[in-house]
Order: sequence, then structure tokens, then C-alpha cells
Amino acid sequence: MSRPSRTYTILHTESSLGWGGQERRILAEALAMRARGHRLLLAGDPRGELLTRGEKAGFPVFPLNFGGWRNLGAGLALRDLVRRERVDFLNTHSSLDSWVGMLALAGLPNPLLIRTRHLSTPVKSSWPTRRLYQAPKATITTSEGIKALLQERVGVDPERVFCIPTGVSLTEFAPREGDAALRDRLQIPADSFLWGMVSVLRSWKGHLYALEALRELLDSGIPTHLLVVGEGPYRSLIEPRIKELGLEAQVRLVGYQEEVAPWLALMEVVVMASYAHEGVPQAVLQALALGKPVLGTTVGGIPEVISPGETGLLVPPKDPRALAAALRQLREQPHLRGEMGRRGRELVVQKYSLEQMAAAVEAVYDGVWGQ
Repeated sequence: MSRPSRTYTILHTESSLGWGGQERRILAEALAMRARGHRLLLAGDPRGELLTRGEKAGFPVFPLNFGGWRNLGAGLALRDLVRRERVDFLNTHSSLDSWVGMLALAGLPNPLLIRTRHLSTPVKSSWPTRRLYQAPKATITTSEGIKALLQERVGVDPERVFCIPTGVSLTEFAPREGDAALRDRLQIPADSFLWGMVSVLRSWKGHLYALEALRELLDSGIPTHLLVVGEGPYRSLIEPRIKELGLEAQVRLVGYQEEVAPWLALMEVVVMASYAHEGVPQAVLQALALGKPVLGTTVGGIPEVISPGETGLLVPPKDPRALAAALRQLREQPHLRGEMGRRGRELVVQKYSLEQMAAAVEAVYDGVWGQ
């Protein structure tokens, strides 16, 4: 791995309290950039999971309560922090910490402000929002769709927006056989077609539509099970729906899993049924790295990595019939599943490793340094 000619002190801020794809990306990027010789710092809400995990990973962490653009106290604290730590780049990730970051850097020549936009949720075209995205030296997005959205809605200069999907560990997510003992523990028969989903349990992830697709497959006589990995606020709606559809025996809700690779390895097909808000989901790239075909929706950045017939299949969002039909096709064609998995692994190796992500981020920093 080549080393950069210049190293930077980089401070990431995050106002979110959760632990989803966005927060995982921040930590993964920090680890990969540290491996390239840079100095990484993390600032976030003291109640948030990112700071706890960042500290365990050996990063200097700084508790900071973000309160939006009116929070003068947070801005002054952040301003003092970047000066004291001689920060070269302040990389913000959510709206609250981005407003505070702009406030903190007002009138300072350094550090340079970078914004990362992770989600494809709609953005307002108001003057304050435009300022939020036009102030940074560069904006990093996780998909081309998000990049296009920012250009259209807030007029960001296309030369200052860079699409860098989250990288995947090629060793952690190397192809492997599913653990037979784990499958036995889940009481899933060997002849059952096992497919699954990995995500935080949120409304837009499409779990309810996946349940309807499962019901349709069962009604057509196909022995099949659905494995759901993840935890979140939508469990309270998913569990009752499982009972309403009579799927208690066919669904395995295993909750949050720190290591998802063994669970992905069990699945014959990995499903991403989202209907909104997606960049390029990390679970999709992880599944591809493991050599698994992905059945996704035509939402966000999913079509940027899932080429129908090549690395998986695509269906419209909120369409359980189409989802069931695609699952039926994949079940009936194991050879096609194998070919899709092989090509998916090749795609990740070529374009989406952790090292490639870090090199691309580093290139953005290098490009704006000294401008």
C-alpha cells in the first residue's frame, strides 16, 4: 500500500446517536485513513455509539453536544478544539454538526471544511441549505445519485462533489460456506431456500414488503425461510405483521449482530428491499464481497452496483409480487446465483475495497489542500 506524501490531522464530527451505516462508515474510514499515516480525531455527542467505539479503536475522542446553527457554545468549543489540535480538515456528517462546523470555522483559514452526505433523502433548496453545501471545500457522497441530487437541489459545483462509496474488507467478507451449525441452531431445514436482509429495522428498508413476498412464495408451495439481521424502531411493526401473515415458523429475527459476515454467508440470496433514502448500502457491497447475489430495488445507489443478470436482480420498490417472482427465479437457477456471486466479488475487489475508499478520500483532501 502506497503512503501519502503528506499526512493530515482530520477531525470527524457526528451529531447522530445511533449506530447504522453512516456511523459505521465514519469509523471504517477513520481506521483506513489512520492506516495510511494520517492522524484521526472524532468529536460527537457523548451519548452516541460512535464515540464509544472510536475510543475503543484507539482514537482521540472529544464529547461535544451539537445543537444546530444557533448553538454558539458548541461552535466555540469546536473552534477551540480545531485550533488546539491543529486540525487540517474538519469533516462533518449530519446537519447539526455541519451547522456547528460552519459556525466554528467562520473567519479561520484552517482547517478546511469537508461535508459527507450519506443518505439520498430529499434536501431543501432554501438559502440556508444551499449555504450548508456550498460552504465546504468539497462534499463527499456515497453514491452518484446523491451527487446528482445535491447538484440539482442546492446547486453544488459538480467539480466539488465526489462520490466515494463505503469500502469493504476483502478479508472479513471473503467468500465462505455458510456455517451448518448456525443454520441448525436456527432450525432451518437443509432443503429450505434461505434468503435474508441485513439492516437497521427502519420503515424505508422494506421489511414489510419482504414479508409479503415470503407469504407469496410459501403459498406457491416453495419451502423457504427469511433471515432478518438487525435491530431498530420498526421491530414493533414487523413482529405483529409476521403474526398476521402466519409466518412465525418461517422468519428468523436474530437482532443486532456485531459480525454480519457469518449471517450473510448463510443466505442464498441477500435482499435489499428499500424504498427510500439509500446511497450504496454497505450490506449490498458486503454481500457481493462474500460472493452472494443481491436482489435489490431500483432505489438510490443500489442500481449503481447491482447490474441485472450480472451481480443480481432489481425490482421496483414496494412491489412484493415482483420481489417474490425474482426470488423464485433465483431459487430455480442456482448456477445463475453462483455466476452473479462470482461477478459481484470481482466488482468489489476492483472498485470497492477499504483501501480504495481511503485512497479516494485522501485524493479529495489532496485536491483541495492549498487551494
